[in-house]
Amino acid sequence: MKKQTIICYLIIMFCVFHSLVPHTVFGDEGSIAEKVFEKHKATLQRTEIQSVLNIFKVSEVPTGLTSEDIRENLNRIGADPEALKTLVEDAGVQALFNDAEFQALLQDPDALEELIGLVNAGWLELLVRKIPISGFGYLLLFIIIAVTLYTLGKGADWLVDEAVALSTRWGLGKAVIGATIVSVGTTTPEAAVSVLSALQGKPGLALGNAVGSIICDTGLILGLASLIAPLPLNRQLASRLSNVQVGAGILMVAACFPWSSPAKVFSAGGVLPQFVGIVFVVLLGLYIWQSIRWAGSMPSDTEDTEDTHAEEGNTFGILAKLIGAIAIIVVSAQILIPAVSVMAERIGVPKHIISATLVAFGTSLPELVTAITAVRRGHGELAVGNIIGADILNVLFVAGVSAAATQGGLQADGQFFQFLFPAMLFILIVFRCGIFVSGDQLKRPFGVVLVATWLLVTILSYVLSIEMH
Repeated sequence: MKKQTIICYLIIMFCVFHSLVPHTVFGDEGSIAEKVFEKHKATLQRTEIQSVLNIFKVSEVPTGLTSEDIRENLNRIGADPEALKTLVEDAGVQALFNDAEFQALLQDPDALEELIGLVNAGWLELLVRKIPISGFGYLLLFIIIAVTLYTLGKGADWLVDEAVALSTRWGLGKAVIGATIVSVGTTTPEAAVSVLSALQGKPGLALGNAVGSIICDTGLILGLASLIAPLPLNRQLASRLSNVQVGAGILMVAACFPWSSPAKVFSAGGVLPQFVGIVFVVLLGLYIWQSIRWAGSMPSDTEDTEDTHAEEGNTFGILAKLIGAIAIIVVSAQILIPAVSVMAERIGVPKHIISATLVAFGTSLPELVTAITAVRRGHGELAVGNIIGADILNVLFVAGVSAAATQGGLQADGQFFQFLFPAMLFILIVFRCGIFVSGDQLKRPFGVVLVATWLLVTILSYVLSIEMH
């Protein structure tokens, strides 16, 4: 059956489903958080107000806030009075705190969580949220999801084809192409998001994005890939790259550790300084150069019979197609996650479930699609190289560039040392041990171990209420 026919059938099934579900499940109008956000968008998107909202999130908020007692209430919950001095007298801030709907929202933890999500949302998610809550709106969301899923799959097919063609032409091996060029492409959006977060005064989000991606990439994605089919290994090269992978994780933890006051590590946390970020960027260039050197000293894993079009095409053309395929995957993922999140929210899926699954999973979607497609098409080395490379780049590229772009560096609060850093190192060491005990393949039983490790970490993060992205 043709894919277009399948999509048409899915649309018809959705329309039937929508007609059978009570309309009240989907809601007739925007939530109180959406109303408050639309009325006070400019004020809410100010960095200082975002800090206040995050403090409200974990504090008991008094009722009846008025313009006269804003300063006192902000002081009570620990906000910096100097930083907020001008804001207290700001007309936009007074209008926000005097808004009855905003005051009511502060008493509802779920509504406050939704408001914070809207404030932190990217422009694509805000655009998707403007799709009307109606039969046509749901049909439009469904079409967007179907189309982006199709383009994700197609883009992954092209990416794998061109990556294998490039490895054949250059004789470097699929694992190295996956660990360098493909990984740089799939992690560039994460680097952009993290740098923007750091510049906007959210250094914890920037660092959390890097750490959470490493945990998801190594445990879930590589585990799922090896469950689909055993993953071939060039054991010598994989061991070297894995050593760099674990070393990069240890280096990031050591760089963030508060060596001057180690007793406060679990309470105050530490900082990834700006100069260390610059060092990480330099190490990134050395890593790519050394990976190519290692590959050049080993027999290529490509075959003359594979991808013969690589010999006919020029390198520039193959690189252009590879970059285009990466762009298709990244853009599709950026559209798919907010579309699915909004759809799930509107049909009644709890917001904390959406946050713990779809949103946290979103930044790793390009690696997942690439890995599964590579395995399905018999190029498991590419999947392994892509995941190892993505982990290394999350440290040297994502965290490194973010820290280098921020004068104060990236803040790693106590939760990083209490849970996130140990979880990251644990899952990296589990993978390193897997390579050590494996022969020329990562087999399915080890995939079970990786996925189980990721599940354990995820469940613990949920119990401890720690966001992994």
